[in-house]
Amino acid sequence: MASVRCKLARYLEDLEDVDLKKFKMHLEDYPPQKGCTALPRGQTEKADHVDLATLMIDFNGEEKAWAMAVWIFAAINRRDLYEKAKRDEPEWGEWKEDKNAHVSVECREGSLEEEWMGLLGYLSRISICKKKEDYCKKYRRHVRSRFQCIKDRNARLGESVNLNKRYTRLRLVKEHQSQQEREHELRAIGRTSAKMRDGPVSSMNLDLLFEPEDQHSEPVHTVVLQGSAGIGKTILARKIMLDWASETLYQDRFDYLFYIHCREVSLGMRRSLGDLMVSCCPDQKPPICKIVRKPSRILFLMDGFDELQGAFDEHTEALCTDWRKVERGDILLSSLIRKRLLPEASLLITTRPVALEKLQHLLDRPRHVEVLGFSEAKKKEYFFKYFSDEQQAREAFRLTQENEVLFTMCFIPLVCWIVCTGLQQQMDSGKSLAQTSKTTTAVYIFFLSSLMQSRGGSQKHHVSANLRGLCSLAADGIWNQKILFEEGDLRNHGLQKADVSAFLRVNLFQKEVDCEKFYNFIHMTFQEFFAAMYYLLEEEKQWGTKNMPAGHSELPNRDVTVLLENYGKFEKGYLIFVVRFLFGLINQERTSYLEKKLSCKISQEIRLELLKWIEAKAKARMLQTQPSQLELFYCLYEMQEEAFVQRAMDNFPQIKINLSTRMDYVVSSFCIENCHSVESLSLRLLHDSPKEEEEEEEEEEDVGHCHVDQCDHPGPLDAPSHRSVTCYLTPSFCRGLLSVLSTKQSLTELNISDYTLGDTGMKVLCEMLQNPGCNIQRLRLRRCCLSHRCCAHVSSALSSSQTLVELDLSHNALADCGVGLVCVGLRHAFCNLQKLWLENSGLTSDCCPALSSVLSANQNLTHLYLRGNALGDIGVKLLCKGLLHPSCKLQLLELDNCSLTSHCCWDLSTLLTSNRSLQQLSLGGNELGDLGVTLFCEVLRQQGCVLRCLRLCKMYFNYATICALETLQEEKPELTIVFEPSQ
Repeated sequence: MASVRCKLARYLEDLEDVDLKKFKMHLEDYPPQKGCTALPRGQTEKADHVDLATLMIDFNGEEKAWAMAVWIFAAINRRDLYEKAKRDEPEWGEWKEDKNAHVSVECREGSLEEEWMGLLGYLSRISICKKKEDYCKKYRRHVRSRFQCIKDRNARLGESVNLNKRYTRLRLVKEHQSQQEREHELRAIGRTSAKMRDGPVSSMNLDLLFEPEDQHSEPVHTVVLQGSAGIGKTILARKIMLDWASETLYQDRFDYLFYIHCREVSLGMRRSLGDLMVSCCPDQKPPICKIVRKPSRILFLMDGFDELQGAFDEHTEALCTDWRKVERGDILLSSLIRKRLLPEASLLITTRPVALEKLQHLLDRPRHVEVLGFSEAKKKEYFFKYFSDEQQAREAFRLTQENEVLFTMCFIPLVCWIVCTGLQQQMDSGKSLAQTSKTTTAVYIFFLSSLMQSRGGSQKHHVSANLRGLCSLAADGIWNQKILFEEGDLRNHGLQKADVSAFLRVNLFQKEVDCEKFYNFIHMTFQEFFAAMYYLLEEEKQWGTKNMPAGHSELPNRDVTVLLENYGKFEKGYLIFVVRFLFGLINQERTSYLEKKLSCKISQEIRLELLKWIEAKAKARMLQTQPSQLELFYCLYEMQEEAFVQRAMDNFPQIKINLSTRMDYVVSSFCIENCHSVESLSLRLLHDSPKEEEEEEEEEEDVGHCHVDQCDHPGPLDAPSHRSVTCYLTPSFCRGLLSVLSTKQSLTELNISDYTLGDTGMKVLCEMLQNPGCNIQRLRLRRCCLSHRCCAHVSSALSSSQTLVELDLSHNALADCGVGLVCVGLRHAFCNLQKLWLENSGLTSDCCPALSSVLSANQNLTHLYLRGNALGDIGVKLLCKGLLHPSCKLQLLELDNCSLTSHCCWDLSTLLTSNRSLQQLSLGGNELGDLGVTLFCEVLRQQGCVLRCLRLCKMYFNYATICALETLQEEKPELTIVFEPSQ
């Protein structure tokens, strides 16, 4: 059972920074009449959640400390914690009694020998339990010592960082798998914390990872933590180990946690599972046999499944079932994952999304949880934890936040660390950051150049030679899907052990702790970055076999055409980022900067090849496979050269992109702005921002923000040609993207359906439509959470726009008053609208006089869609007045599911005999009865009726009605009658 201190610390850990400050304030000002001692500010000010729980108990004891916490939870309006703490409150009487309990031996009748043997057995059991408890404590101490500190990537020898002080909480969400969501991590760099979803996501706490969904669900034994490169999976895994060892996590569930680094296992050394477990223990003779007797109390944390080398398609008979049997590392882990080895044990597996396809078929009912990186608030927290000087932290955060693109990328902890490191070095040297970087390539270039030591003469040549070796090693590893390198590999590429440490000020090559003879890049993205540079560095006379030792491996092919042909084909998708970095590196300004800093010559010859590749891909069909248009746009965005981008974008007259993140909008907006020939545009929204992030932004401006729960989101539109673009996240993005679109005179169709645009977002859109440069002809706004409040702006846009001919406002709660305002614009002399959709807009007969006046005044309007509105017979009677006007030119009228009966058929029959323009009438979903249908048959037989298509509700007709319909079909074969099933 977890102690009161641990339980209390767990509750306090759930408090965000603001709530924690409020909690501390109430502790300092706690009312004395409640019988508890207030805590001095000097001791609470810098205390974390564990320190605070300890202080509360030290000052007031466990029972009063708990009561204080419950009272303060209510005071700071954290009702969730208040109710949970009330339910979880220990039984104080029993708690004290348990603590002070003494061993008692019950006297039984019988011989003295029996009593003595019983006592010995009881004492033996106590001894065994004590030994087990003692080793558990010893193991926890070892784990705590091992994981409480982390080696910062740019730390000097012997330096480390306290994990609890540096760790910043990551956002976790339950992941529901689909084929699309298991794509290669094409947008891993530069994505926001939102991920592709059809609806809002639910955040998850670490302590709930293994909890069932509800009391009827099966227990969870396997959890997959997935996340893109640099998103913080390894740090999170280490934090889980530390929290368990500190008795604040999984205390009631697991007795032992074993951390398995998949990269180590991939070395291929044969060992047993028992050997792996022993390697995690503080000594060489742990009680492994006793530990594995209770496998349900064991959690194996397998970190970095995507880095695991080996075949996982082995037949099941090749798997291992004995924890003492020596096997290859991949066989051991495959056996664990497939539940052939210690099947009752629990698993926590971290992986990049790209390896999910390989992992998925090995698992049985796993829970998928995605690591989404930092939320907006946590980015700021990270900056303040990284910089020891608060003023520096504030300045660094301000500089980063001013560049929205760079700040967006900081949701990835690795990028956040790179930015902080670069800013720290700039500040320490007394320099100011003139211009924060826009792209991932620029961030990496800045970071790399900041590591270079200033050298001259032969030393510069030495740096250049080492850089070439580093790049060729990276490229060789990419092509061979290799991430671990031996010293022999370094020698084969002209690198020596000393060269690596001398070349970079901070450990760009990091030596493995557990395998001394193996090296790896500090992060996969660095290997991809240097691999891209390999294709740009111009060859020198000395670079070749002359400087390479005998027996070195052949250098990778430097033909960029081969690289581009293989783009997207590799199992792990590494080439995708290599190509993206390649585009970023050929930016001429960055090329000059790198040549100056790195003392090497960078080729610009491949620029034309990259342009030809983009042109070929743009013209190719089926871009939904690889690469998609959005992936190509990411490449162009990395380059940041408008002239090159404009030339490339001339090949995209039709753009169809699925948008899911803020970075997608940045990239798309940049490329569309530089596209002067776009004719058709589809930027479809895949999901809304998660609720947690919305709550963090509530205090900012409300323009452009709509909450997910404002309206329902049906599935994607049925028509394949539908297009949509979304104003997303902030007012600047909403206004900025629409501003770009409105000035594209070649753009004629825009669809914003299925997005919670809201009235404020609609106001921005209407302003853009009135821009003289806007040439939008067709506008779709289905299910955009609009109300009557935006209709005045719509009316103004209708009366101003000379080009808008189609407008779809369906599935928005416009109501009668809203449509009345829209009709004002429709009646305007400059309104050229031809087609209007108002389906399911909450309309009644009260709006029909206004619509009728539009029909009699606007001769351009030819199509009117009103299905799903409770207009009733009275409403149709009012509409018919406008339809009978000589100026009415309506050709199609939809009145499906409008609560019509046979009483409206006389008015419609009169309309059909008099109107000379109406050719299609849809009345599906209305119970018109035999009388109404018979009346229609009589009218439609007349020669003056021009109707060509009639839709009716399929129902049971009497014999006379059936005969009338058959006669009508024989006499007028050009008339099409469609019977729709009743709903």
